[in-house]
Formats: sequence, C-alpha cells, structure tokens
Amino acid sequence: MSSRSTSRVYNPIALEAWFENVGLDWESYFAPETLRAGRELYRQGKISGIELDNDEAIVNCTFERKDTCYAVIEWSAKGPKVRSSTEDMQRGRAVAVAGLYEIEELIADEIEPLAYEAKGERQAEDDERPIQMEPKAAELVEDARQPRRLTPRLEGIRSGLRMNAYWVNPDGSREPALQGDASVELVSEEREALVRLTGLAKDAGFVFRGEHHDFLMSNAERIAPYLKRTLKCWEDSFGFVDLDYEARQMADGVREVKIIGRVESAGQDTMRVDWRLKLGRKWLEPEDAERIAKAGRGTHVVKGLGLVRLNDEQTDALAEWRVAAASHSEEAQTWPRYMVFSLFGERGAHLDLEDELQQWRGSLTPNASDVQQLDLPDFLRPYQAHGVQWMSNLRRHSCHGLLADEMGLGKTLQVLTLLHASPVPGKSSLIVCPASVVPVWESEAARWYPEMDTAVLRSNQTFDDVGAPKLWIASYTQLRRHKHLLDSAEFGYAVLDEAQYIKNPDAKVTHACCAIQAECRIALTGTPLENRLLDLWTLFRFLMPGLLGNRRRFEDAVELEDSERRAQFEERLRMQIAPFLLRRKKDAVGADLPAKVEMDLICPISDLQRQVYEGLLNKGREELGDDLQAAMQSQATNFFTLLTRLRQACCDPGLIPEVAAPLEQSGKIQTLLIHLEEALEGAGARKVVIFSQFVQLLTRLKPEIKAKFPKVALLELTGQTRDRSKPVETFQNKDGPAVILVSLRAGGTGITLHAADYVFLLDPWWNPAVENQAVDRVHRIGQQKRVFVYRMITQGTIEERIQHLKREKRELFENTLGNLGSAQDLKEHFNDLEELARLLPAE
Repeated sequence: MSSRSTSRVYNPIALEAWFENVGLDWESYFAPETLRAGRELYRQGKISGIELDNDEAIVNCTFERKDTCYAVIEWSAKGPKVRSSTEDMQRGRAVAVAGLYEIEELIADEIEPLAYEAKGERQAEDDERPIQMEPKAAELVEDARQPRRLTPRLEGIRSGLRMNAYWVNPDGSREPALQGDASVELVSEEREALVRLTGLAKDAGFVFRGEHHDFLMSNAERIAPYLKRTLKCWEDSFGFVDLDYEARQMADGVREVKIIGRVESAGQDTMRVDWRLKLGRKWLEPEDAERIAKAGRGTHVVKGLGLVRLNDEQTDALAEWRVAAASHSEEAQTWPRYMVFSLFGERGAHLDLEDELQQWRGSLTPNASDVQQLDLPDFLRPYQAHGVQWMSNLRRHSCHGLLADEMGLGKTLQVLTLLHASPVPGKSSLIVCPASVVPVWESEAARWYPEMDTAVLRSNQTFDDVGAPKLWIASYTQLRRHKHLLDSAEFGYAVLDEAQYIKNPDAKVTHACCAIQAECRIALTGTPLENRLLDLWTLFRFLMPGLLGNRRRFEDAVELEDSERRAQFEERLRMQIAPFLLRRKKDAVGADLPAKVEMDLICPISDLQRQVYEGLLNKGREELGDDLQAAMQSQATNFFTLLTRLRQACCDPGLIPEVAAPLEQSGKIQTLLIHLEEALEGAGARKVVIFSQFVQLLTRLKPEIKAKFPKVALLELTGQTRDRSKPVETFQNKDGPAVILVSLRAGGTGITLHAADYVFLLDPWWNPAVENQAVDRVHRIGQQKRVFVYRMITQGTIEERIQHLKREKRELFENTLGNLGSAQDLKEHFNDLEELARLLPAE
C-alpha cells in the first residue's frame, strides 16, 4: 500500500455534521465499480486534502504529479450529490468515494480524544476555529502487525446503558479502544471496526460522551428493545459483546413493580400512609422509589434489578395522592381515615391495612354488627329509623354522609331526630336550605321536637347571639352574606338541605358552605345529580374533601371516551361513595303509598302555532346557522333564547312577543280544558295541580278556568306569591274540588300538595330531576289516593325531542346512584339545530 499524507481542514461543528452523514449507509448511493475505484484511490493514498464545511466537503486528489482534480460532495435528505473538476463523471465520483473513506478515518481519529489532547492538536478554546492539520505519515500499516479484535462492553448504570470498547491483543491482553494511546497506530481493519462501531452505536440510540470517553443510552425505553433485538446483530458483527451484571439484568426484560401502601393508625380520626415499591420479593431503595414515583409512567433503571416499569394506573394513583397531599397535611404524612376508601379506589396500588383500620373500615358497612343503636321515637317508620342510625354511625367514625332518599320520604324528620337523639354537647347545629324552605324546618321542628330551641339567621345577626345551644336555620343567601363569621364559628352538625344548590363548585354560595366548620356534615337531596357527575364531586367536597380526588382529574375522568377506562372510573367512584351515601325509593320503603300513574298526553298543533313555530325556527337558523355545537359555544344566550321561544310556541303562541293570539289557538290548552272537565266533574272532590315554568301562561290560563269551572276553587302559587303557605293550606283543606296553578320553580321544593290526585305538566322541563321535584310535592307521605301525572307534549316539535332527552337523563340519574352512567347533553343527542327543533308533519 502506497504511503500518503493528507491535509485536513475542519471544525467540530462540520465534523459532527459529517459524522451524521457517514453514519448512514452512504455506500449504497454509489455503483459497485465506483466503490472499487474509490477504495483503490484511498488505499494508494491519492487523497491529498479534505476540507469540511457544514453542508459540503471538498476532496483534492493527485493522480500523478500534474494530474490533479477535486470533487465537491453536497449532502441532502436524498443523499450525496457530487460535482467534480473533471469531465470524467465516473472518475469524479470515485474521488468522492475515496474522500468519504478519508472522512471516516478522520472521524475514527476523533473518538480518541485523550490521544489528540496529549499531542496538543486541539484546544477547548479553539472549538469554533477551523483547524489546519499538518500532513502526517501514513497511519495504515497493514503489514506492520496483526490487527486487534474490537470488543464492545455494555454496563448498566443508574442513568442508562453505557457502552465502552476495548482491543483484545493476540496474547489475550486488553487495551482501551475509545481512549487509546495515540502512539499506537491503527491498521485498516481496526479503523474500519471503530467506524462500524461508531455508526452502529449512533443508530441504536447511544450518544458519545467526550468527557467520559464512552457512549450512553439514557432513554430507558430504548434499552430493552436494543438488548432484545439489536444486540444479536452486534454479536454477529464483532463476534462477542461483553455485558456486566447490571447489563445482564437489563437483558432479562422490563418488569412491573408493585406499589404497596402501608396504612397505619395515626390517631382516633387519622391515618398514616407509607408508600413503597416492590419487585418480586425485593423492596426498592427509598431513593430509587422516590425517583421513579416522581418520574411516573414508563421504564426506569434500578441498580441491581435492571429495568422496571410503572404503568398508567400506578402513575395515576401516585399522582392522585400527590395532588391530594396538599389539602390534608403539609408533610403529606397523615390523612382523615375516610381517605382509606379513596385508597381502595386506586387500582394501581396495593394496600396493607393494619388490623385496627381493617376493623374500622368494616364497621362502616350497613350490616355491621357492632353499630351502637340510638334510642329513637316510635313514630318513625322503620326505614327512617335506619336512616338516623346510619347517620349516627357515620358521625361516630368521624365521617359524613349524603342522605339522598327520594323526595317525600321524610329526610327532614330523620335529620331532626338525629339532632335530638345524638346532640353534640356544647355546640349549636346549622341547617342551610333555600329561603322558601326555612319555614318548613321551623314548623317541622316545632311539630316533632317542640323542646328544640331554633333560631333563624337574619341580616346583621351573628352566631354568638345565643344563650343555650340552638339549632340555627339559614337560607343559602344569608349564609353567603355571613361567610365572614364562619371562621370563628364551630358547629356540632352542619346540614345542607336541597344540597344541589352548591352544585356549581365556583359559586360564592358553594365556597361559603365549604367554609362551615362542623363535627358532622350531612347533605340532603333527592336529586344528587341534576345535570352532570361534577355535581356529585362538589357535594363530597363539602362532606369529605379529597375523597373523590382533584377536581381537574375528576372532570377528565368524567369525559373519558375509552369505554374500559370509563368503566374503571365508574367502579372506583361506586367504591368510594358507597359507605357514605344512602338512598331509598318510595316503591321500596313506602309500600303503603298509592300508585303513581304517569303518561304523555300528545297535543295537536294549531295552524297559527305551526306558523309561529316555523317562523321562529327559520329566523333562528339564519342567525345561528345549523351547527349546533358552534351555536352553543359562541352564541349560547341566543341559542337558549331560541329554544325557550320554540317551547313557548308549543304551549301558546300568545306567549311570543308581538303575536296576538287567543287561547283557542293553543292546541295544548284546549286539550287541557277537555281533560280538566273529566277530572273535575267526576265523582268525589277531585283536586288538580297544574305546573308550568312560564308564569305568563298560568296568568293567561287563569280566566279560562274560572269561566269554564266557576264553582271550582282556583288558587295560584308563583314567584310573586308573598305568602306561599296560604294557597297551599287552602288547597290542602278545601272540601270540594280545587285547582292550583303552580310555577315549576316556585312549587318545586318546600311544599306539600298531597291532597291532589291529578297533576298536569304544561311544558316538559328538559331536566327530569326538576320535574320530579314538582311531581313529588303531590306523591309523598300522607297521600291517600292514586295520582295521575300527565305530561303535555305538542306533537312533532322540540318538546318530543326534549322528552327523549329527559328519558336519557333519568337513566343517568338512576345509574349514578346504582351503576353510574354517563351524562349527555344536547350536542351529543342531536347532530344539528334542524334535527333538534324541526317541525314534523302530523301523523
């Protein structure tokens, strides 16, 4: 082989760029004959100089003394592009090939940083300055000695998989290959092996570390695939790859760790949780466990154990508890005992409960044999007595409950009995309820427990205005106005009646309620889920903060589209709330209640109604477009105004501004009058309740009923009625037939109308929970007659679609307390505005 000297001009950035290029299979871009010619030029030492720039390389070649040429290599995404000073294209490309081999040799030299530094050929401060290297004597001395064998060595370290290499001499001795002595010249086979190792390392994902003179694969996700698939190719290429113990552990594959939570008592009401990670029978060191827990899902390197993995469920479990930590303890060491049910909801964690906590948890179950029984009055029904005992048992365990009995089953009486039978010594109790229900609590307390001292919270009053402990009754509005007093007040019991009032977690009244300090907290509602599952989260935020986790994570889970993950969330939610929620239905505990017959009454649409309805719809589509989702997002107010106008047209076209129409043009009112005739003129003193959300409709209806039924008592209860008790009392005690007109919102809570046996719902409310509240004003304890409920639906209109939506929301409500379904909204029910509201032809 001819000797040669080559001038090299480059800078580190250019060298790195060409390191990337030659790491690819660059030889595949050239024909075999071109490669052979280029190799021959390279071996003969014909390359006199190379100059590297970031984007191109200039290769100078001397064939004879005056026979010279150069080639310019430009590298792009499509590979090398060659330009040459010779017209012989084949010759020019051969020069380029020889130059690329020379560049590979330069790169091989550069992976021996210590040798270069020892010779003083590079200085750190000159990294950005082109380096002119003097021509040197030939380094390829193929015949001088037998080539050494290059052996890669893999070592497992905490930061990943490290790759080094060593030379094996013919006598079996070893020498470092990546930081070798510069005085030892490489033969061509050795140089080729180094270049090959460098390219393979880069392709596999290793990164060269100059300060350590080794390569590192820090991405733990790539280690297992490399060891499983790529390592065999390396063994074929080099004959042997040396693995230390840690690397062999990694080669065994990725194993999943277990999260073990040791839960111990930390006091009467608190517990301590110690999280540990375990692989098989071995516990991870605390620093490794902490590092993995912070990093979360994915593959991690553990010294002595190889590769371990945290899955999504485990990561979610740790993240949930990390978020919850801030709300209970600065050091995240102790938790309320009720949080053990949130722990059991984490599918990614295994729990080890100490015996005392096992017993405590078991004693919360409804059939626990060791429940202490209160001495209760005989006038309670059996299910009411059970409800009182259930709430009392929760209090003894420092837990809090949601009493969600169906409306009309006596939740008020159950709470008053608890407060009377098991008072908190020395502390007042607080009832918070809608303003319209404040008199109900006063009268019920006076009726059942007259010795109980009660006081209603008024403006400019404080909770210190007491002598002996009292039962305070406050409206939600007054509580919000007195929020500044809550920091200094401590109550025995705090009870939220109609607790759906705090369903908006961002509302001021919700913040006020959550600021109440009480030994025992109770929420009462017959409708714990009106619109969405977040309502349930808000109720338990008041009752037991942290039990249902972080709000954002809860909302994300509610919106999950993956059916499997959604089912896991629902199962977890059931498990968490089961001990703290009690719901009974009339058909299960009120066997002595007469039946309730419900039916849809389909009403015809008059010509004028049809004209008004279609006009409203067409105008709405012009203004809002037909994209239902876009309309609800960008023009929500106009969209829901349109829905309200359409529903008004279904009831009575005269409700629409600037439309003058007699009631004869309302097919629904005419249908109502016909059925009223049947109801009021039959045998017995029939009584009828007519509900509507539109007060104007009730006002227009009132003279029609008076004219048609002059001998029937006609009463009215709306938001403008000052004394709500008077029309209710008259209706209840009237001997003869009577009709009461009630606005849906005004009469939905806090009144009893069980003297009635007919209910007409003039306009179907899209929320079934609100509608059921109204119906249950009639069908409740004390009812002695069969109740007929008519929902009046105008044929072919939006009301029919709303009725369909109502059925689905009713399923949501039932499933949430049983099997927990998923909430639906208008966007998910209807594709566009036309589908939601178009007028269908009469059948």
